[in-house]
Amino acid sequence: MKFELYQWIVPLLALFYIVRLVNQYKVKKRLIKGTIFWFVFWFAITMVAVLPNEISHKVAKILGFKDNVNAIIIVALMFQFLFLYYLSNTVERLERKVTDLVRKIAMEKSIETEEPSSHFIGRSGEK
Repeated sequence: MKFELYQWIVPLLALFYIVRLVNQYKVKKRLIKGTIFWFVFWFAITMVAVLPNEISHKVAKILGFKDNVNAIIIVALMFQFLFLYYLSNTVERLERKVTDLVRKIAMEKSIETEEPSSHFIGRSGEK
C-alpha cells in the first residue's frame, strides 16, 4: 500500500492539534466536552486520510449511497450544519447572559446613586 503525500501530512497535522488540545485542557483553557469532541474529530480525519477508500465505501454502504464521494460530502455537510447549530445556540446564550449582566450592573449602579434620574438626559437635552 503506497501512501500519498496527504496521508502523511494530515496525521501529522492532527497530532499537532491533538497535542495542542491536551495542553489547553491541562491549563484549563478547554472544557472536557470540547476536548473530547475535537479529539474525536482529529482522530476521524486521520482515519479518513489513512484509509480513505475503506472508510468512504463503508459510510456509503451504511447510508445507502451508490457513490462513496457523495456519502462523504453529505456526512461532512451534516456535521457542519450540526456544529453551526450548536455555535449559534452558544452565541445566543452568551448574548442573553451579557444582557442580563449589563442590566444587573445598571440596576446596582442606579440604586447606589442618590438621584438616579439626574444622571439621565432626555432627548431634548433637558435633565
